[in-house]
Amino acid sequence: MLVALGALIFFYSLHWPYSERMVIPALQDTFETKVIFQSFHYFYFPNPGCVIEGLSLASPRGQTPLVRVQKMTITGRYSDLIAQPRHVASIRLDGLIVRVPEPAKRGGFLKSDESESKVSIGAVTADGSVLEIENANGTEPLQFAIQKLTVSSIAAGKPMTYTVNMNVPEPQGELESEGVFGPWQPGAVGNTALHGSVKLTNASLDKYAGIAGSLHSTETFSGKLDQMQVIGEAASPDFELKSAKHRILVTSRFLVIVNAMKGEVYLKDVTGRIGETPLKVTGDIGQNAKIGRRETTLAFAIDNGRAEDLLWLFNSAKKPPMIGDARCSGHVRVSRFGPGFLENLTVTAGKFEIRNGHFQETTQLKANELSARALGRKIKNASEAPEVSVTNLSGDVTIEKAVAHLSTLYFEVPGARARMDGTYNFDNNQVDLRGDLWTNAHVSEDTKGIKSVLLEPFDPVFARKHAGAMVAVTMTGNIDEPAFGTVLTKKKTAWAKGQKSNENKRQ
Repeated sequence: MLVALGALIFFYSLHWPYSERMVIPALQDTFETKVIFQSFHYFYFPNPGCVIEGLSLASPRGQTPLVRVQKMTITGRYSDLIAQPRHVASIRLDGLIVRVPEPAKRGGFLKSDESESKVSIGAVTADGSVLEIENANGTEPLQFAIQKLTVSSIAAGKPMTYTVNMNVPEPQGELESEGVFGPWQPGAVGNTALHGSVKLTNASLDKYAGIAGSLHSTETFSGKLDQMQVIGEAASPDFELKSAKHRILVTSRFLVIVNAMKGEVYLKDVTGRIGETPLKVTGDIGQNAKIGRRETTLAFAIDNGRAEDLLWLFNSAKKPPMIGDARCSGHVRVSRFGPGFLENLTVTAGKFEIRNGHFQETTQLKANELSARALGRKIKNASEAPEVSVTNLSGDVTIEKAVAHLSTLYFEVPGARARMDGTYNFDNNQVDLRGDLWTNAHVSEDTKGIKSVLLEPFDPVFARKHAGAMVAVTMTGNIDEPAFGTVLTKKKTAWAKGQKSNENKRQ
């Protein structure tokens, strides 16, 4: 027994798994890099193990350390020395800092061959760690402060579980996640399976140019690294465009497909709400080879919305300039999330329609007066005109560089119909619309006082088929209190043609 015990002690003195000459070469072989440390010592009680202090792993392409650890503690079990000699019960990393180089400088850091390691680890904990990811443009790296991190059941060919709590920089908030990852596929990393859940809270959008507010989300994910399905919901109770400074509740439910290898996202099914207005969105976030960066492209549709929700989001007035039932659709492209969000927002093939609309008081009085006079009613001032609704306000729109270009814009109130073209500037809320107005009443009936007497002989000149008169009209100035102008015209333009195209558009 003494001889056997002596032989065992002699064997482990030569092959002690927690000795410097066993651990350091193993790290160098695994990461294919130079391992630097300040001190190394091992212990025997109550369990065998070792402690490495001041550990750093240098970059394969330079001397800058990619991994730094203040203290690394490796702990085993005596029973494993015989039953599982290549098993490590636990590894604890104190003061871990991992720096990921910019994409152009990333190279093989983990062992590049496909041979599987025979070492297994019960659990790795790295509380209080920091992950830094360098940016290609030379700006400050993204920094993830990890409060708690545990990875369990680490072994070749087997899945591992993890739990993590950390602060994320984009958007800046608190993230909790747990799940199962692996088994790792060295030859085809994109095929590595994973599933789990994520919760993001107190994420701030204020740092982004153009938008502000907070964000909360919960989601589950499953699939592979190159094709992962994510299902969840998100909410921003105080979302706002900084140009308008109006906060509004924005919520969404989503099913998206993520390619984590390329950083691309396909929005398969996204439904949301802006205030009380529901919308559906599809699209993707992917690399645009022409501009050399990722961009967002979306298609959206609103079928039963409220005009006040959308106008409140974009307009800086104290009240939405109009309320009513809204429908709209279009294609959105955001080429850059940076200074001037609206400057980088492009909308094409946009269509909108508002029915049963009402303006704010000043503009509504003008609409009431227009309707009354267009019907030939005799009123002394706008306050005597009965309240009317805008039966239809619709048109086509494109948005570029914070300016909406409106074409074939139709406006209808009882007794009057207008067709206009022009622009609306989101930055200064200035509107510039010009077109034609058809009225049921004749020109002399549209005016009041001495003007009606003077213009009565001209009724036959300006009379139009299916309308009492037609005049050229303008709408300019601030959208909240626009100025309206009229110019008598002899241009032969029929409303019926415009009305027909409008009906087709509605269908």
